[in-house]
Amino acid sequence: MILLALLLIIGGALAIPSLIAKKNPNAMEMLNKVVPFQGVIGIILLLWGLYMLFADVLAGGFSFLMALSPLWGIIYLLTVLVSIGLGALLGYGLIAKYALSKNADAARSGEALHLKLAGIQAPLGIAGILLGILMLVFRFIVIPSWTSGLGGM
Repeated sequence: MILLALLLIIGGALAIPSLIAKKNPNAMEMLNKVVPFQGVIGIILLLWGLYMLFADVLAGGFSFLMALSPLWGIIYLLTVLVSIGLGALLGYGLIAKYALSKNADAARSGEALHLKLAGIQAPLGIAGILLGILMLVFRFIVIPSWTSGLGGM
């Protein structure tokens, strides 16, 4: 969970470089060091999001999360969706190069999807950063308080 949260924060920052440059030029220097890994970060986010979708959300684990905490369940579902969207957006270059280049129809469909996602790149980036931070807050503050309350039973 911690690694996914960090990947979401980094991926979100990679998706909104112009907003970061306006706010803090020094942060842009740090971001430029990560840009060469953008495609790999995107592929990892995409695959992780798809795994979470199939393994947790569609397999029934999501109903458990909603019963445990509706807020955590919603954050988890949004994390899945943003991971898939950000991952597809950031990893598109690698996907197009290695998977779509052999089929013209697939390349056209991939480009169309990429253009649609590019229109929501900034909101996806901001959502990725916020969800990453929320996941860290839940991991280090909220969940330990839940488990400490169970010790007195």
